[in-house]
Amino acid sequence: MSPIEQRVEFLEESQEALLMQNKVLATALKGLLHALPTDIAELATESIRAAFDNEIAELQYEENPQVELFHDATYAFFHEREH
Repeated sequence: MSPIEQRVEFLEESQEALLMQNKVLATALKGLLHALPTDIAELATESIRAAFDNEIAELQYEENPQVELFHDATYAFFHEREH
């Protein structure tokens, strides 16, 4: 296997590990929100949305090239949460 192929394989494995870590964290957060009383869970969800909106605004202000990726991940999190 060439060094480039080894590097690509390493990067693919690293990406898969990061995706799984993110899924674990999202699952933990969703479980925590489900365990809270409804009124507190709603407040927490609103606070999380506000924090995400603030982060998106900051990324846009900094002209960070990852703003769309963050936005898409935020949307996916809340879309899954609502189902």
